[in-house]
Amino acid sequence: MASATSQNPFVQSGDPRRYLPRPACETALAELERSLRAGALATVIAGPAGMGKSLLLRVLAHRLRRDYRVALVPGLRLAAHQICEWALELLRVPRSGDPEGALAMQAADWRRRGSALVIAIDDADELSTETAGRLGGLALAADGGLRWVVEATQPSDALRRAFESDAEPIWLRTAMSFGETAELVRGALATASAAPEVRSFFDGPLLVKLYRESHGVPGRVNQLAAEWLAAAVRDGTLPPPGRAGWRASPAMRLAPAQRVP
Repeated sequence: MASATSQNPFVQSGDPRRYLPRPACETALAELERSLRAGALATVIAGPAGMGKSLLLRVLAHRLRRDYRVALVPGLRLAAHQICEWALELLRVPRSGDPEGALAMQAADWRRRGSALVIAIDDADELSTETAGRLGGLALAADGGLRWVVEATQPSDALRRAFESDAEPIWLRTAMSFGETAELVRGALATASAAPEVRSFFDGPLLVKLYRESHGVPGRVNQLAAEWLAAAVRDGTLPPPGRAGWRASPAMRLAPAQRVP
């Protein structure tokens, strides 16, 4: 299992520094940002699992931080008041007996400032229609002060209606090319300051195999790369993480291949 190597650079794939600005992602990000800035109360981003939608939400939050107050919460099977509680905690607002009302008040405050709260919900496939409806109602009542970004694999019409989203979902469903896969791997190793021995592990045939078996799906690339790297440690091909062979010396370390703009 990948967890056998706690410093495995492919395990923590949600780090925004790992973002690869490939065309499909940049197009989706631009559409998300355009929708929010146009005042949409709810925007849905959809696509197959593992395509990088969750990471995209984190990058979006980073890009919007100067103009909006942004919080990213998990959808799971939470009720509306639980999602609001989670958002308030991320926004560092004191606990309230009425989290939905408290979030509405925060939204009203940001609207008076000429801005808005943007709450991104990861994995909204788990949300009930009732929960989505309550959250959509909050956005309507906030009159532009509260906006939702909803991530789902295959958003149903019921989910979209509950969030009062009339627009078509923004799709992220294009897998990576071989070159993009190689760049993703190199970026992960560079971010981890991996030593040359670790970097060379993925050179040549193994990189080709990784691309073929993952079909260029980012989540699958990270999963396989993490498993293969952990297996190489177990069989002695590479030393355990934390030893000299895993990290480059300070003079040899390379900057991460990608940075969030």
